[in-house]
Amino acid sequence: MEEFNLETIAKYPFLKEAKDYVSSLNLTLGEIQNHPVYSSAVEIGRQRVLDALNGKIAIDLSDKISQELAILSYVMARIFVNLTANRRVIFRYAAAEARNAYEFLRNEQDDVLQVIKEDINFRLDGNRMDFTHYLKLSKNLTADPRWRLVNRIMSSGKVEIKKYESLVLLREAIKLKIMEPIDVKNVPENFRTIAKQLKTVTIGAPREIKIKEVNKGAIPPCISEMLNSLEAGEISHNRMFILGTFFIGLGLRVDDVVRIFSVSPKFNEERSRYQIEFLAGEKGRTRYSCPTCAKIKSYGLCISECGVKHPLQYYRDNIKGMKSK
Repeated sequence: MEEFNLETIAKYPFLKEAKDYVSSLNLTLGEIQNHPVYSSAVEIGRQRVLDALNGKIAIDLSDKISQELAILSYVMARIFVNLTANRRVIFRYAAAEARNAYEFLRNEQDDVLQVIKEDINFRLDGNRMDFTHYLKLSKNLTADPRWRLVNRIMSSGKVEIKKYESLVLLREAIKLKIMEPIDVKNVPENFRTIAKQLKTVTIGAPREIKIKEVNKGAIPPCISEMLNSLEAGEISHNRMFILGTFFIGLGLRVDDVVRIFSVSPKFNEERSRYQIEFLAGEKGRTRYSCPTCAKIKSYGLCISECGVKHPLQYYRDNIKGMKSK
């Protein structure tokens, strides 16, 4: 399409058009590394990841060569973050790329927007979206009450979306697309070295969650994913509630749960302690229970069919299985 010139592709390098453009160069990763011009894409890609992990990506679109390098640097960056096999790195990188694209999207032509929406399977019918699709895209936004499904206008399974909200949800769809895994089996060995270096330079020198009282290998997939979001500082209200009640349900003390929450870059001890004490029933008459799998699924936070009805059941069944072995 005419609107997808090189600059447009460089703005949105996650699109099929960008993949087609890279394929048209007919170069292997090894050949790109030794190319007189394109070889700089490796270092630009490494810096792109570092910029993303520090919150903001800066790309040069001033001329044709810069635009080509911007596209190739995205390819390199995706390879590097996938080689880290670290969900926190992947999540933060994807979030930064999506925010970068969002700044361009705010001033984009309608016909280009439409092609982007189709390319990433963003399903919006006029001003309405199927609630399951909405839950998937809004799951990291619900710290703001206006994004919670209970506060939305909905009829016949469709959620009403305001025009300005559609771009925010499109940004979230882009983030999910960039988080999708890619094949990194046959990459040059020095790419793995770069990835190892990047893994150690995440935001704020990440602190791994250490829970002596909990066997991390027995934790259900949805809880593991929420812990990744917690470490990345991209945790929604629903996730916070589920994590807090899950660990309280396992019998952890408030101090232990506070220590788990302290890995978040946005951690506020006083506020977190109050919230956890409230969930544990120490600040009120009600001790809150961890939601069922059905409820977690309704929030759009279920990531795997585990064959159980409750996250605590999953954990306890796994513990029993480990002991029997």
